[in-house]
Amino acid sequence: NVKPVDLLAGKPIERALEEHAISGDTSSVNGSMEAPFFYTSANVARVNLAMQVPSNSIKFEKEKGKFRSDINVLGIAKKTDGTEAARFSDTVHLEFEKKELEDFNKQPFVYQNQFDIASGQYQLSVIFSSGGESFGKLEAPLIVDSYDGKHFSLSSLALSKDAHPISEMDQGLDADLVQGNVPLVFRGLQIEPAADYHFKQKDPAVVYMEIYEPLLTAGKPPQLGLEMKIIDIKTGKALVDVGVTKTADALKAGNPVVPIGLKLPVDRLSAGSYRLELKALDSAGNASPVRAAEFVVD
Repeated sequence: NVKPVDLLAGKPIERALEEHAISGDTSSVNGSMEAPFFYTSANVARVNLAMQVPSNSIKFEKEKGKFRSDINVLGIAKKTDGTEAARFSDTVHLEFEKKELEDFNKQPFVYQNQFDIASGQYQLSVIFSSGGESFGKLEAPLIVDSYDGKHFSLSSLALSKDAHPISEMDQGLDADLVQGNVPLVFRGLQIEPAADYHFKQKDPAVVYMEIYEPLLTAGKPPQLGLEMKIIDIKTGKALVDVGVTKTADALKAGNPVVPIGLKLPVDRLSAGSYRLELKALDSAGNASPVRAAEFVVD
């Protein structure tokens, strides 16, 4: 019962979305997206796509007293030579009563999906439509560094505004697993990747990452730590520069993948643009590449 990766394959709507992908047409719907990645094996990563669009851009049809819409989504990652490296397509079915639709329109619509891709440099395009002539197209570079699975390393960074206890989301989590999606979980919390890295000071901001430590598969497990910096992009000054050493409870003997979630202290930052930098280290003297993500405090 695994959900197909390319649900729209062979359907006219997929061909229509493909035409928008390769055309120079301007998107009629604005939005944002982020695509952090996590290694699943040597030189293979799972991309956790999060996309956000204004809810009022989605067209609904009234049928038998209810408001319904089908949002069709196509994602294509192309190599620098233009050849296709990965693809997914999907349909999201929405159905609301009038009051539910009013509540739905008060917040942006967030879409999430996952797909696998080999290490490399790509251009990621996501095209979506909910009927009529309007469509949206979001594009961004996607760079997945090489990783042989034998050395100490760190995933990219997924920033989040929503971390909730798994016990509150058991049904949703089961549905994710049936569909083949892998949730981001740390200390009993499921962390939802954000599609827009704009935060308010009161937001419960979190960053999720995975440390890859081959030494955990044999012998005495090493100690792990992190160095975290938050740099003011305008001045270049590091406003936060701390070490994180309490990681022992995240380690599982024999499992080289260590999930880590950290609170982002946006409540201590004034309005502005920032760069988050994280580096992992172990007691054997290994250090990971520095991973970075830019964010804004409004």
